[in-house]
Amino acid sequence: MTVSLWQDTAAWPGEVEHRHEVADIAIVGGGIVGSLLALLLGQAGKSVVVLEANQLASGASGRNAGHCIGGMRQNYHRFIERHGHAEAKAARRHLIESRDWVWELCKQLDVPCERNGSRYLAIDEREAADLRRSAEALMADGEDVEWHDSDPWERGFPGMLYQRGDMGLQPYLLATRVMAASGALVIENSEVRAIEQRGDRVILRSKRATIECAQVVLATNAYSRNLHPYFRDKVFPIRAQAYATAPSDTRLIDTPTGTEDGFEYFRQLPDGRFLIGGYRDRFIDEEVGYGDETTPHLQAGLESWVAARFPEVASLEITHRWAGIMGFTNDGLPLVGQLPDVPRVYFAVGFNGGGMSMGPATVRRTAEYVLSGAHPGLLHVDRLPG
Repeated sequence: MTVSLWQDTAAWPGEVEHRHEVADIAIVGGGIVGSLLALLLGQAGKSVVVLEANQLASGASGRNAGHCIGGMRQNYHRFIERHGHAEAKAARRHLIESRDWVWELCKQLDVPCERNGSRYLAIDEREAADLRRSAEALMADGEDVEWHDSDPWERGFPGMLYQRGDMGLQPYLLATRVMAASGALVIENSEVRAIEQRGDRVILRSKRATIECAQVVLATNAYSRNLHPYFRDKVFPIRAQAYATAPSDTRLIDTPTGTEDGFEYFRQLPDGRFLIGGYRDRFIDEEVGYGDETTPHLQAGLESWVAARFPEVASLEITHRWAGIMGFTNDGLPLVGQLPDVPRVYFAVGFNGGGMSMGPATVRRTAEYVLSGAHPGLLHVDRLPG
C-alpha cells in the first residue's frame, strides 16, 4: 500500500498520540510467522515490538484452510531430485518437528484442532503415479505414510497418500494466542513507512509509532514487495478463494485433504461444516495481485467441483465466502535472509500458500539466524541466481 505526503504528515483528530519505543528486536507483520518469531525471540530474552499494518492475523494467517501438514509443497521425490536427498531428509525432519511444536502449542493455548492425519488424493492416473513415487520415497526413508490405490469414499480418485500426525486447526486463534503468549508489545493499525539503519541501530517509522531497535525481522509475506524494492522479483502476491457451509449432521471427512496438484484443498470441521479452497488454476491471471474480494465465476467453479464429487455436502447453505493473499516465490520455497542495503533487517517471507506448515519450520531457522548467525540452509535467499 502506498502512502501520500498528506497521509504521512497529518493525523485524524483524536488519533492516538504517536509512540516512541525502544526494543532489542522489532517484527513487522502479525501473522503466524510474526507471532511465532515473537514467541521464540522473547523466550531467548529479547524485548520485542510487533508492528502490524492492520489487525493481528488479518492476512493469510486468518484466511487459510487451517491445514498443518508435515510436507513440502513439492512432492518428496521431486524435492529430492531438485535439492538432493540429504537436504530433503533434513527439511522433512524439520517440518515434522515443527508440526509437533504446533500441536503442543494448540494444546497449551486451547486452540481447536484435530490430529487425524491428512489425505492427498490423486485426481487422475498421472497424479496417482506421481503421488505413489512420493509415497515410496517417504517410506524408504522411514516416514509414517501409507499409499492406497483407491480413495476412502469411493469417488473415483485413483490413489491416496495418507500421512499420520498431520492436523486441522483454527488458524486465527493459533496466531493470535501465540502472539498473546509471547509477551511482545503489539501495535496494530500501524503500517511501516520507512526503514533506516544508523550504525548499529535501526529506526522504523510507522503510522502510529517510531521504533528504535538493534534488529528487525520482516514477516510480511505477500506484502514484502510494498515495503522494500528488494522483493519485487522475489515474492509475488497470489489470491486464494474459499467458502464454508453451515454445520451438518453428515461428516464424511475428518482430515485435511488435498488433490489436483494442490489446487483443491478441503476439510470438514467437527460440527460438519464443509470448507474448501482453490480452483485458481482455472483463472491464473485473475488471481494475481492484492484484491481480496471473491469472484462469482471462481466460487461457482468450486461449488460445481464439490457437487460432482461430494453431493452430500453440496446442498448445505454456504455461510462464508472469502479470499486471502498468499506470497509465492519462483522456486516454491520460503526466503530467509537480510536486506543488502540494511543488513540489520532480516526477513522470512514467501510461504507459497503453506504458511501453517512451512511457517513454523522457517521460523525456527530464522530465529537461530537472527540470534546466532546460524545459516538457515536451503531457505536462505543466497540460493537464488544472481
